[in-house]
Amino acid sequence: MTAFTLLAVLLAVAPAARADKACAKAVVLDFPMRERLVEWRDECRNPQEASKPVETEKAIRGWWFGSNDIYYNANVGRLAADVISDQLRESGTYQVYSRENLKYYYADKKDILREKFPDMSDKDVNAAMLKLDPIEIGKELGVDKVIVGMIGDSEMRHSRAWGYFNSTMTFRVAVLDVKTKTFEFDQPYGGSKGRHSQYTALEEFAVLVVKDIQKTMATGIRPNPRIMQREP
Repeated sequence: MTAFTLLAVLLAVAPAARADKACAKAVVLDFPMRERLVEWRDECRNPQEASKPVETEKAIRGWWFGSNDIYYNANVGRLAADVISDQLRESGTYQVYSRENLKYYYADKKDILREKFPDMSDKDVNAAMLKLDPIEIGKELGVDKVIVGMIGDSEMRHSRAWGYFNSTMTFRVAVLDVKTKTFEFDQPYGGSKGRHSQYTALEEFAVLVVKDIQKTMATGIRPNPRIMQREP
């Protein structure tokens, strides 16, 4: 290899190496889900309401031509984190910590909780995991940024009369800097996407999330809230 060829190879590799070095390491944690509102009428036909944890189930809402099958998914918080993690990695925004490795990390934490509190149910253990300090998780995993979020509402609606379906959801995404313990990004998202499952709706939202994070990183200016209206 001539000196000229060697120099050309070094010049080609150096920018990529500098880019990799400059790219921050990040992990996307599972998103907790807000309890959903349940409404019914008592024996006197008086309206009642209460909140309950989201479970994977089907309900019916409305009457006659306005009747809809409503589908809830208890795993939407994990699904949202998976989709956003994939989009961040594919876009090169961060060096993203593997979601598969994060599952092993969570499993180890669950084992510690079960050993310390043997009477805890699996449901209580899962709830406790969502309350772990994200900054401490970031330190233990050796990352620079921790992406956290919260699912507000999430459901897929299917018209029983017309067959039309759409997915409606609201959620929030934030980026925490592990070193400074401050929020570098914090934005709400939401809307109703026609002819979309919850997964495909999240895929489209994830593109917006990553674009907004990149814009904030580049300019320091946070975008307007991405709360959309119903799509046709």
